[in-house]
Amino acid sequence: MGTTTVWVLRTWIKSTLLLTLIVVGTWLYLGTASGWFWVVTSGALVAEYYVIRQLAREWSWEARATWWWSA
Repeated sequence: MGTTTVWVLRTWIKSTLLLTLIVVGTWLYLGTASGWFWVVTSGALVAEYYVIRQLAREWSWEARATWWWSA
């Protein structure tokens, strides 16, 4: 279970950093006055929400399958 937890946290951090870099790059290139910046930022927020939900689902499946009460 610890291995899965570490994997989930690493994956979440990597995806969050990637989305942050995309938003910061868009901000530096277009600025906040551009409508495309807000489209990219909104897309990054939706993607972050989706990633968190999927990682939580993966972790909970692993928890149900490997913790002591499932034996």
